Amino acid sequence: MSFTVTDGNIKSPANVSEIQATVKDAAAKNLPIKVYGATHSTTACFEGSGISISLRKMAKILSIDKEKLTVTVQAGVTLHELVSHLKPLGLQPPVILEMGPYHIGAISGTHANDTSVTRGTQFSSYCVGYKLVTPSGDLLEVSETQNAEYLPALRSHFGLFGVVYEVTVRILKSQPLRINYEITHIDPFKANFAKNVHALRTSYDQVFGMLFPDSGTLLWQCRKFLDPSAPKPGPIEKLIDKVESKGINIYKDFLLPLVKAGTELHPARPLAELLNKSLIEVPIRLMAHSVYTIDPGDRAITWDEGNPPFEFYDWVFPEEKWVEMVQAFLKLAGRFRDEHDFTFPIPTLIYYINKDEASLLSRSRGGNMITVDPQYTDPNDATWKKFRLAFNEIAILHGGIPHINKTRDGAINHFAKQQDQTSVKKYLELRKKIDPNGLFLNDYFRTLYKGYL
Repeated sequence: MSFTVTDGNIKSPANVSEIQATVKDAAAKNLPIKVYGATHSTTACFEGSGISISLRKMAKILSIDKEKLTVTVQAGVTLHELVSHLKPLGLQPPVILEMGPYHIGAISGTHANDTSVTRGTQFSSYCVGYKLVTPSGDLLEVSETQNAEYLPALRSHFGLFGVVYEVTVRILKSQPLRINYEITHIDPFKANFAKNVHALRTSYDQVFGMLFPDSGTLLWQCRKFLDPSAPKPGPIEKLIDKVESKGINIYKDFLLPLVKAGTELHPARPLAELLNKSLIEVPIRLMAHSVYTIDPGDRAITWDEGNPPFEFYDWVFPEEKWVEMVQAFLKLAGRFRDEHDFTFPIPTLIYYINKDEASLLSRSRGGNMITVDPQYTDPNDATWKKFRLAFNEIAILHGGIPHINKTRDGAINHFAKQQDQTSVKKYLELRKKIDPNGLFLNDYFRTLYKGYL
């Protein structure tokens, strides 16, 4: 995402003193402040109308504690840089996302998460220390032992508490990640939902699902951490690891180009169904037989500018309501297919978020959640926008919670209402305490918390 900033209002401080000077100057001029990272969010959560701060010049990895298994970095360090630094030491972040350009300062306080079914999935839940410049220009250190009352809130800071310039994160000893695929149809999966979910949870560490709404095909990418002392992968697996590490993964560089080629033909309905079967269904069934092992750090891909070539619409739902929600989603997709000739060339993403109370605005604070995350190739398509708004209506009926960074349009009016109200109120009380004049609020969050501020 991009937005326009007035000349001279973009600041790139190189040290803490420069951050303090920028904040104090903005406060004196009554100019609101927003800090932005890699600008990969698809909502206006980081869009500012006054001073915009980039911490790209503050991108040093400061220290590693191998006994406590923590790493301390400046906020401008990217996930890819962190992974690359830890990898030779046999270490890895606890959550590794495919978007390698993410800034650690940004994902230390957002909903960035992976697909783990065995442990916490949100990156910020593993952040145990923050240093920030407050809206008054003062320095504040927050950890499990210092100003600890702020820690759950800063794990959901979204740039609203000041300028986070340093973060300490728990890390893990590196383990190889073995990947295989399972293919099924959504109907039998729903029919035996509890049994199927239990099987996935007990068999794997991470599970990433791809549901093709038009056919009902459900493909699971299943990941299992291996003992580092296990036999090394063979030549074929080493080759695939190298392919994956360059970002040439099955989803991004195999499925999506096929999908794009098919949609650009704009075929009539019968031909579209034939293309879907030949371009998608057959390759998927071939994928179901592939098994390989990679270094998990190789998943932190540095995407090219302008990528990925699609838009997410991420909502999570309580596990016990997911079957009803996915049925409602498929019914809605069918209605749009019949009434608007609108189809989904890209699969809808299904992944798990375990119960996580580490951050005040965690989307899984109340229990285990599962996504229904539709995607589309053209974010500006008018029918896609109509679908998103219709999706919102059924999502709130099934206890859905949208993603602050990824879910656009009407979802902004639902986030605060769908969250645990006690947590939202506590979060906003702490936020107001540290920023009484709303210096770090922007229009997006004023709208999101309308009626709460």
